[in-house]
Amino acid sequence: VQFIQHRQNRSPEDALAQWQRLSQSAQSKVVKDFVEEEALYRKAKTFGLDEADYVIRRRMVQKMDFAAAGLTETEFTPSASAMTDYYKAHQAQFSTPAQITFTHVYYESQARGQTTTLELAAENLKQLNAAKVSFSEGGQYGQRFAYHRNYVDRAEPLIVDHFGADFAARVFQLSATQEVWQGPVPSRHGIHLVLIAAVTPERVLAFSEVKTKVVMALRLAEQDKRRVAFMDALLAEYSVAIEPGLGVVP
Repeated sequence: VQFIQHRQNRSPEDALAQWQRLSQSAQSKVVKDFVEEEALYRKAKTFGLDEADYVIRRRMVQKMDFAAAGLTETEFTPSASAMTDYYKAHQAQFSTPAQITFTHVYYESQARGQTTTLELAAENLKQLNAAKVSFSEGGQYGQRFAYHRNYVDRAEPLIVDHFGADFAARVFQLSATQEVWQGPVPSRHGIHLVLIAAVTPERVLAFSEVKTKVVMALRLAEQDKRRVAFMDALLAEYSVAIEPGLGVVP
């Protein structure tokens, strides 16, 4: 309870109340954090940094924590093979999403009904293509849409957010015709005719473009690995006793 009190700057009563509200797994996590902090604090004391103030205690613990995981470029530089293996295994992290550029003509369907709106859109599709209506001229047709009329180099999550998943899946499958209107394409708002100027597929970035990120990811993984090993060795120096009645394990 004192651990929660000092960590979160709470009164003893508030700290006790929070402890009692925690689930058993959350209480176990608090106990684990306390045990690790206490072990780091005791190790720091052996270096002659003893100080009663809790703020100083936390600084000592943080210094020991940083020392446990700290790495410099000279201490850890991943090998070329390790970087290549990580890059190949995590290519989803190093890719740019598919993007699309299109404009659309919107028809609200709630008032007139889905069938009637589809028929209207199909008829207007013929008119738009017969008149060779361009990308910039599309705004003269249809009804006002809640979001944008034109979408330039937009990724699928935004299209899903504005139109719905079914619409997004459909337009990303259509070809970029630039001068030919396509549809009708239903969305959660109504019916749309679309003129697609460009579709850029998802692209995995070349290793040379993301090498720095790969090195950082491997260094963070090594830091975590070293910290776990350090804490395991440090905690092995102490016996941890849990007060009866807490119902948790360290």
